[in-house]
Order: sequence, then structure tokens, then C-alpha cells
Amino acid sequence: MTFFSGLASRRFAQTVFLALSWLLVIRVSHILQSGIWPNPAGMVASDIAGALVLAVLLSISAGVFRTLLVVLLGCAAFVAGMHLTVHGTLFQLSLIGKGVDPTFVTGSLINKHSLLLPVYLVLAWVLHRLHRRLVPEPLAGGKGLVVFAVLLVSAYAISFQSLTTPTNNLVASFFSQIPGAVASPFTAGVGEDNEQVESPQDVRDDTNFFHQQVAAPDVENQPNVLLIMIEGLSAGYFPSVSEYHNLDPSVELNRLEENLEQHGFRIYRNALSMERQTDRGTFSILCGEYPDFRRQSKKMVDVAEDRASPDCMPARLQENGYSTAYWQAAPLDYMKKGDFMPRVGFSEVTGAEVFISEGEEVEGWGPPDPVYFSNIGKRIRELDSSSSPWMVTLLNVGTHHPFNTGEEQAEGDFNTENLGELAQAEPQEARRKAMKTMEESLNEFLDILASEGILDNTLVVLTSDESGGFIRQDPESVPLNSNVGVLAVRPPSDDSLEQYAPENQIVAQIDVPPTILDITGLGRKTGDMIGRSLLVEQQDAERDLLLADTYTGLKYFLRESGQLLSCSELMTNCSTWNFNPERLFGSLEQTDIDPFLTFEERTALFNNAAYMKPVENP
Repeated sequence: MTFFSGLASRRFAQTVFLALSWLLVIRVSHILQSGIWPNPAGMVASDIAGALVLAVLLSISAGVFRTLLVVLLGCAAFVAGMHLTVHGTLFQLSLIGKGVDPTFVTGSLINKHSLLLPVYLVLAWVLHRLHRRLVPEPLAGGKGLVVFAVLLVSAYAISFQSLTTPTNNLVASFFSQIPGAVASPFTAGVGEDNEQVESPQDVRDDTNFFHQQVAAPDVENQPNVLLIMIEGLSAGYFPSVSEYHNLDPSVELNRLEENLEQHGFRIYRNALSMERQTDRGTFSILCGEYPDFRRQSKKMVDVAEDRASPDCMPARLQENGYSTAYWQAAPLDYMKKGDFMPRVGFSEVTGAEVFISEGEEVEGWGPPDPVYFSNIGKRIRELDSSSSPWMVTLLNVGTHHPFNTGEEQAEGDFNTENLGELAQAEPQEARRKAMKTMEESLNEFLDILASEGILDNTLVVLTSDESGGFIRQDPESVPLNSNVGVLAVRPPSDDSLEQYAPENQIVAQIDVPPTILDITGLGRKTGDMIGRSLLVEQQDAERDLLLADTYTGLKYFLRESGQLLSCSELMTNCSTWNFNPERLFGSLEQTDIDPFLTFEERTALFNNAAYMKPVENP
């Protein structure tokens, strides 16, 4: 008997064929559920690798370990299908902490889509039964099979720039992520768990990744500020932007775009979302710093727990006489926003609890958009009656999975009709309906504020905590697919759009704070913030930008002059792309040029982005 004798047996070959057949069934289920078609060649290669790993697991497991394997396969297939449908990627194992949070579970998992969990568990049980008929007992040579599986998973892990794009295999991708998820919750080179990067590291003089520039005009009549963050909104959903970049979005918001134009907004065509997930994007939009690019997002928590003290835009406004309010639709405990928001300058902070009666519990993520925007409109009218200027930041939740429009059946009302609806529904229809509901509610909200004169002396900024993606048929073809952000600006009545950056200029989430401070006459109060105000006419330098997509693990280094470096999570495997700066998302072309930053430089830049000013001890 040789060490690898089990690999040469006929029963192992039959197990591989059975595992591959099962994985193809799961693959078809995921395609039907999400509507995403992976690249066929890459899909087959990934599934063969996954089948080999799964065959080893089936061959060596028995008893309680077999039971755990069946449950794990069923749950992983369920979560992967939901993640593909919502985010366009397989799940990141390192983000399991957020996934098991009670607020996340009740908001995203307990709904009619949960009916698919028993379906996937049954499929896993069928695999178990078929294999037991084929191979009643575990194969001999188990140690050799385990070594083979470890070597295969290791080769798989280093072969892909991202382990979670749709081409990847559920089984092989899951096990390839385990070493990184266990070793550290952070990206390589960005400190150790629960530790801050102690100080910024030196980088080359010809890089400009921490650029700050404001116009700092004098303003006599300070305007009110209304900052609207729409959950998961992408500028690709606006027809003019998608046509400009030749995108094919899953959602088209024609009426919202028309209404924004009627109210005098400028929609920027090259707006960048810095990262995925609400806490990351919200941090950049409010504080003018890079979001947390590490696997576990800690920046908002560090501020909430008094370990870090950033310079944030709401605090600057509050210090200069503004009434500041943060009103979101979701519960405040999740991501510790209830503690974070007061610490960055909001005097009034409310969440989902204001939309329910005393003694009741919040259902799901919170109220649908019609209820939310109607309530917010009343509160803004009350706030506008005061003499002091105000700054209000909004975040809806209706466009967050499971896309509550207020018309769904009550939670927990699960039956076979729900499952039939899921089977017949077009994969992105729920997202489309939620976005359309938001469109109607936001349009009505803006129309009412305008008719009552509230917008006359108000700067309105429409953006998003993150980009929802789904703007191309092939989600793996081009980088930045999930970074097509949205930024639309309506100046106060005393200003003209001619003073603002042109619609084709590259803008980013970090540009929101310096822009708001500039327009309110506080451009000299930006402190340690980075970003470039939209009022800047003479740019003193072409800046560089750091971006990432936590769901794919990809890291990006962007030069506004027209170069993009797309790198794996560990930043060891990179590809270089060129683009037209006025048509960023529609002109990306891969080149064979060497990376314009070394590995050490890439690591140092992300270390510097992780640094936050610690709270000074008295």
C-alpha cells in the first residue's frame, strides 16, 4: 500500500464523479437564484478542483463528522446562493462575525428567502445517501487523501486573484479561505488583531494617496446641509451614466434621474465608492478618511469605544453653530453607530426605534422607504423652523437585502407559496422593486421640500454608503465593478453649478466632507481629512486613490492620470489597467505593464490608510 493509494482506487474515482455532479447541480441552482453566469472555462476548472476536495471529505468522513459535513455543505450552499444574489460574490469567511450578529440575522436571514435553506440541506443529505450506497465505509489511505486535499487547496488559493468571484467553486473557495481567516482578521501587512498601526510609514515622494485640497471661500449666508445616503445605490442605475460607460445595469432609475435634473442636481459620472459595507462607506463620507480596508472593519468601533479621534465634518459644523442630526432607518446598535455618531458631531441620533410604538420590537432592518421618508420630511420641516442652520444626514434601509418595500408578507409567514414565488421570480426583481420604491419615495420627499421652500438655502448631496453593483453582464471581466459609486449635488440657491467640478471629473466618497465644509464657509476647518472639494478649480496635483472591495478581497491603487493597479487581498498578485480619466468605468483596458508600486510600497500605503489618530489621554 502506498501513501496515496486511495487516490488510485476505483471508488475514489466514482466519488469524484459524484461530487462533481453534485457541485454542478449546486452551480445551476446558484445561477437560477442569482442570475449570474460565471465564465464557463473557469467554472469547470474550479468545480473539478472542488470535486476533488469534496471527494476526499466524503471518503474520510463518518459518524458525527459526516453529519457536520452535510450540515456545513447545506448551509454554505444556502449562504453562497444568497450572497451571489445580493452582492455578486461568494461569501468571505472572515466576515462571519457580522453574519452572526443578531441584528443581521433578524434583518437579512429571517425572511421568505430562508425557505431555500432546507432545500440545500436536502441536497446535501442526498449527496450523503448516494455516496453511502456507492461507498459504505471510509476509504483506506486517509492520511494520503488529506495530504492531497491540503496540497490541492493550497494550489487553488494561490491561483486566483480573488477567491470569491462567481467563477470560484464553493467547496475549494471555502477551504482556501480558512488559513487566512484563522491566522488574522486583517489583510497581510496591516497590523495585528486589535492593534492600531502605530504611525504612518514612508512612501515615495511621487505618490499622492493622501491628498487634501479645498477652495476655502468666504461664505456670508451659511446654507443648510442635507446629506442623503441611499443604501446600495450605484450611479450605474442612472440611464445617462450607464449609457456613457456602456454598462448594462440590473436597475434603471429613469424617473429619479429626471427629478434630480429638474431640481438642479449635477450627477457625477465618474464617482468612486471606496469600499463595500455601510460602516466603511459611512466613515469616509463623514470623516474624510479612507475606510477600513482590513478584513474586519474596526475604525467605526474604535471611535465608538474612544480609542481613536478623527476629524469629522459633522463636528466641525456643530462647533460653528449648526444643529446636526443623523436619522437612519436601521437599528443603531448594529456597527455601533449609536455610539459612533454622537462622537463625530451629531447632536441628535435616531434609528429604527422611532418608527415603532413603545414596547414593540423592530421588524427586520426597519421601516420601508415610504414610511421612512414621510417621517423624515416631517422632522426636517420642524428643524427648519429654527433660526440656526442645520445639517441632517439620512440613511434608508429599504434597498438593503431582503429589500423590504412594505408589501411583503409578515415575517415568519412561510409557506409553499413563498417557495413557489422564489422559484419563479427573476433573480434581481426584489432589488429592482426596492429601488423603484425608493425612487418614488425620494422623488416625493424632494418635491415636498422644494415646494415648501426648504431646499432654497440648502445644499443637498445624494450619495450612497456603498455601490450595490450589478452593472455588467460579466461581473468578473473588469475591476471596480462594485466601486461605481454615486454623487449628485444640488447647490444652495445662492450658488451656481458653474462653480462646481465638471460632471466628468473623478470624484470619491472622501470628497464629500471637504466639499460640505467648503460650501458652508468652513473650508479651513478640514484638519486631518483627505479629499478634494468640488469647489476647487485649480488642482495643485493629480491625486492617487486607494480603493477596495471587501467581498472580492481585491485592492486597488488608482492614478487619476489614467492607471489602475488591481491586486489580490494579499497584494502579491496584481494586474495593471489603463483608462480615460473622463470615462473611467467605460474605458478600462488591461495591459502587460509592470505594477507601478512595489509590494513593500503597496503594503505601506494600506498600513498608512489603517492609521487613526488615537484619543489623547488627559
